[in-house]
Amino acid sequence: MTPKHGPWRAHVVLHDVAERQIDAMSDADREVLDAAIVRLSLDHRIGDRVEDKLEWEYRDDRVRIVYIPTVIGTIILVAYVEVG
Repeated sequence: MTPKHGPWRAHVVLHDVAERQIDAMSDADREVLDAAIVRLSLDHRIGDRVEDKLEWEYRDDRVRIVYIPTVIGTIILVAYVEVG
């Protein structure tokens, strides 16, 4: 019997800057950010591409994430995060 898997997700890699930002966050802010990163890993196109750049930006009411997806979206490099 074939095992059932959850939805496909991209591999998310954190840039050093993003890692330092996350290390300085409270646990509550990390939980909010984690949920947003999971959404990005499921579909990196939920953000908006920054004009004339490789970067994309995702925003919701509490989170801002600047990231660079690979061409086919299998890896997402998270460059910058904010939770407010």
